[in-house]
Amino acid sequence: MSHILLVEDDRNLALGLEFNLRAEGYDVKTCPDAESATEALTKDSEFDLIVLDWMLPGGDGIDMLHKLRKENNLIPVLLLTARDSKEDMVEGLDSGADDYLAKPFDLNILLARIRSLLRSRSWRAAGEAPDEARFDNIRVDFNSLTAEVRGQTTKLTYKEAQILKLLWERKNNIVTREELLQKIWGVEGYIQSRTVDNHIVQLRKLLEEDPKKPQYILSIHGTGYKFIPGAGNKFTP
Repeated sequence: MSHILLVEDDRNLALGLEFNLRAEGYDVKTCPDAESATEALTKDSEFDLIVLDWMLPGGDGIDMLHKLRKENNLIPVLLLTARDSKEDMVEGLDSGADDYLAKPFDLNILLARIRSLLRSRSWRAAGEAPDEARFDNIRVDFNSLTAEVRGQTTKLTYKEAQILKLLWERKNNIVTREELLQKIWGVEGYIQSRTVDNHIVQLRKLLEEDPKKPQYILSIHGTGYKFIPGAGNKFTP
């Protein structure tokens, strides 16, 4: 049984989400603010996922997320928020969220996102990800979810790791947005293609010397993406 920490200050929404999550077979701990959620995490290190509201009383969900990542806590986080602009989504992902869902949302979409993130956690724990990737002056460690890029070490999210793995496995071939949605998120139709695009933006910021002129992850207009190895690139699965 997966253990979910739900952090939501809207009591009615929290009760409804907790009811539906328990109906799906999840063990749920609900907290109304960042302080009680942080205390819950301190007492219980066995949470498999955090569903985190952005705007919380007594502390911002983004601040909590920053603190988690600074402490090297890699638990998957699904960020819930009424802030639905592209800039807000990018800020949320940049802050360390593994996925982002704008309110109001469809319950089936939320449940699909949760299943996807829990699969991601299992995928990593089972050792199905490659241990290490090396190409040009870039090294990606899939065990620690870190990337050393031109002498700088940064963090990967679970989704970024999965996307990068799939793009590499299909290198020099087009991977459609639909395929990314199906294989990485595990659903079709529920998630907008801009979700894929925003994750690609984050990967480009991480890997490319000039994200506006990518050399590794190329856009194929109207279709998807293609990973192009550089001269002498090596990727060790």
